[in-house]
Amino acid sequence: AAGALLPPPGSSRAWESLATSEDGCRDGAAGDAAAAEFGGASRRVVQRATVYSLCALLGLHGVLAIGTGGRYFRAAPAPAALKDAVGLSAQCDNYQTYAYAEWSGFVKSGRCGAGGEALALNLTSKTGCVVQAMSCAMEKGRKVYRFRAGVFEIGEQLLVPEATNIIGAANPNDMSAPTASPEWRSQTLFLATRGATDYDAIYCHAANMVTTRVGFVLSSDVTVRDVSYQGVDTIRPGDNGGLCGGGAFETKGCARNDCGSGVNNAGSDGMASVNVLIENVRLNDYYFAADKAKVGANIPGNQCGSGGCCMCQPNGIRSSQVGVWVPQTRNPEGTSNLTVWNVVSSSTQADGVNLHGKVVSALVQNAYFQNTGDDVYALWGANLVPTSVVFRSCVAVNPGVLRPNWYGNCVATYGFGSVVFEDITCKAPTGGHGPQNMNAAMFVFYGSFGAKHPPWNRADIKGWSFQDMQGNGYQKSSGVVGNPVPWKMTWNKAKSGVFAPYYINGASQPINVYATPR
Repeated sequence: AAGALLPPPGSSRAWESLATSEDGCRDGAAGDAAAAEFGGASRRVVQRATVYSLCALLGLHGVLAIGTGGRYFRAAPAPAALKDAVGLSAQCDNYQTYAYAEWSGFVKSGRCGAGGEALALNLTSKTGCVVQAMSCAMEKGRKVYRFRAGVFEIGEQLLVPEATNIIGAANPNDMSAPTASPEWRSQTLFLATRGATDYDAIYCHAANMVTTRVGFVLSSDVTVRDVSYQGVDTIRPGDNGGLCGGGAFETKGCARNDCGSGVNNAGSDGMASVNVLIENVRLNDYYFAADKAKVGANIPGNQCGSGGCCMCQPNGIRSSQVGVWVPQTRNPEGTSNLTVWNVVSSSTQADGVNLHGKVVSALVQNAYFQNTGDDVYALWGANLVPTSVVFRSCVAVNPGVLRPNWYGNCVATYGFGSVVFEDITCKAPTGGHGPQNMNAAMFVFYGSFGAKHPPWNRADIKGWSFQDMQGNGYQKSSGVVGNPVPWKMTWNKAKSGVFAPYYINGASQPINVYATPR
């Protein structure tokens, strides 16, 4: 009779809603027998529950002890017959999907172990399974959250508190074969549950970035390692044309690219983050196999300058706006000591990596970004003069293709003090370059978007590989020296006397480029 009142097999509420009594089951003959049978069983923690009281129904004292009000209590696992009754025996392996509300509160609140002991954090999956999917321990003054393999949904812009590490189950990247997807069941994946799909949506000018964007905003002294992230944006909104963010991972700063409003990302204070590490991270690859046929596809009415709406129709390629975005900050010191290491991205609606505003001591190394809707690697200091910025051993492939024939370069700058590009590889198609001179060179140094260059500015290009999409190297002899022309790649002579694949566009102040070939 009690079994008839249980949730149906496979019900997502089966374990999520088990009891209402804070004290669990009471004494009784049936309960005492159950306690004797299961009292020595291994313990697990079951989350809050409010609907079904299996203890009351079955008299299984000691089987369940579930708290209300978000509190957690220990409980012995139910017998196999009870698992069969709720349809969980065959379903509850360790790889599960967890709703955002199920896991995010631990990170937001800073719930963690004390005294060097790890706190096991048990989650109820979307199929009703209870799994120890997270843990947290204090390590060297930081709260270290470890996530097991699984899919962790994310539906807003989450501010990661200071001195926090987010560590996944395994490195998702093989940098010797960066486009090879991992075995997803061995990985920790953060999966966006909503994204930008409307060109006319209010994006940069929204009153609240928490509910407008989806992704992580990293405070000072934060590390993210061994995770994947999948966005579901299918368009770049019109008011994000000048780029205000939407990164899978951002540091703290302003919502608008000029700090022209009082809104900050993720509800933060907008003050710069320092000492941030993003390592062994894979972006927008989970859906890429299903979406890659749409890369570069012609979308009727999306052709700029031909009476169309200029990229106002979704391209259907699920991505984040940007891979890594550093926004302008409220304080003049700016973002510092940022490291982006071993990051792979399959697609982005806008830039791959964009470091904006005042940035000091930043390193982007061993990165592989392909199929962007804008520049792949961008340094956009505007008038705030970033210094000691290094891009090293990075690969850029097919820049701008998500907005075909419109805008994009492998590497671009928009104002800086000092920057080094070392051993960069660029694979870009030969084309007519379109109205914006898309893919007309490997490096472009712009004077637009508020770019300022102090007299002492310096850009060093130390070794490069410039190839077409088939891997054939571009040569100066088959290109053009000076300014871009259709169907040619552009080269210029650096101050060091070496010709390199770059040009300077619209700069009112001298830009000092030095080049050293491999």
